[in-house]
Amino acid sequence: MTRRRLIWLAVLILVSGAMPVALYQVVIGSVPTVTVREAQELLKSAAAPPSDRSQKDSQAAVLVDVRTPVEFRERHVEGAVNWPLADIQALVSRYAVPANLTGKRLLLLCSSGVRSARATHVLAKLGVVGMANVRGGMTSWIAGSGEDAGPSFCKLRTASGDLTAMPFRESTPFEQYVAVASGFWVKPAYMLLSLVLVVILWRRRSPDLAALRWGLLFFFAGEFFCAVNYAVFNDDSFFTEYLHSFGMLLSFGFGTYAFLEGLDLRLVKYSDPASACAALKLCRACIKHSDAPCGLRRVFLLLIPAHIVLAFMALTAEPHMVSYNTRIFGTFYNFSHAGIYQLYEIRYCPVVAIVLFAASLLVLLLKKRDPVALSKVLFAAGMGPFAFGLLRLVLLGAYRDNMVWFAGWEEITEFLYIIGVAAVLWIFRHGLAEKSEKKAAGCRLQATDHRRQATGCKARRIAVP
Repeated sequence: MTRRRLIWLAVLILVSGAMPVALYQVVIGSVPTVTVREAQELLKSAAAPPSDRSQKDSQAAVLVDVRTPVEFRERHVEGAVNWPLADIQALVSRYAVPANLTGKRLLLLCSSGVRSARATHVLAKLGVVGMANVRGGMTSWIAGSGEDAGPSFCKLRTASGDLTAMPFRESTPFEQYVAVASGFWVKPAYMLLSLVLVVILWRRRSPDLAALRWGLLFFFAGEFFCAVNYAVFNDDSFFTEYLHSFGMLLSFGFGTYAFLEGLDLRLVKYSDPASACAALKLCRACIKHSDAPCGLRRVFLLLIPAHIVLAFMALTAEPHMVSYNTRIFGTFYNFSHAGIYQLYEIRYCPVVAIVLFAASLLVLLLKKRDPVALSKVLFAAGMGPFAFGLLRLVLLGAYRDNMVWFAGWEEITEFLYIIGVAAVLWIFRHGLAEKSEKKAAGCRLQATDHRRQATGCKARRIAVP
């Protein structure tokens, strides 16, 4: 039964985790796309004399900003043409394309790449050819424009009419030390420690330690993909960053299940019919021995709706374009948090959490026989996206103007999490030993026998006239 619960927990989180990849493919991955570098090369070619253009680039490229006119006036790439998404969606024919854009290769740009992907999809359905979505939007454009003056499309035109360089923030020496320490010292330290803990827990068979082991393994995998994204893709791979986020989400979910299962199995004894529940002195009467309301169950009937309400905190937040350049000990670096990540964290994650929490609540309310086991799985599955989305929301809200601390505090938080797990395992190492696990297994077998006997007694009572 315990193994089945862990499998259900994994299936729930894996299915909810795979859906964003499918949504990304439908919304963004299915339209023609170019990277910032490719778009800038096309613009360079368009600015060159016709005799210098290659046959491939004979069609002149133009950068089309599909944001609202207000957003465009506030700040836009020099040379871009504003064609709002609303106007594109109102088109009824490809012949209604503005004259200044007809026959051009349209490079569509927005803040994050989502609206421009929708615009590209609309134009493709109308039969417009030669257009492409600029992957990552303005966030990636700032990162890909370099630190030098460059051509005009590497500058921004502000509302005042001034032509400025891409956003640049000077990092203090202390901030540069924090950036290096968090990325090259703190991260490898907790990654190594999490892997050591996985090895230590590998043969543990109690359900709480098994769930913790898998949570730590997913945590290590997520951080591994984070390191790959930095070392191999220069922080520019959406997929590896998503795998990083998904590893954290899985770790939160399995960690929550390990905590709840360990609390029940080793301290509270709620699920063991042969043992007195730790809350008996508070309840005065126990559901195991009399027809009395369970105090712990009623507490969870309050806690689960509270988590549902808190999940709406992220849904009411707005995404922000965060991207600026800096130098870390002489090396050019871009700090950003792509809009596609923010949509995942403050839109998708809370919705999934609310659905899973609601399912957990309904199971607790409506399921007559042993509702806690399934409710616990659903609640833990919901805690994965809930905790991850809330963590990112808090960090981005506090440090979007100084992303050194966004990255630094995320690494420090994860380091403290792994240190905390290691400390708890060390402090309670004797109680978590194999003998304790065998005793717990014996208690579970005894509890199963009690349930079977109780079911048989009830059946006999019903059968007697």
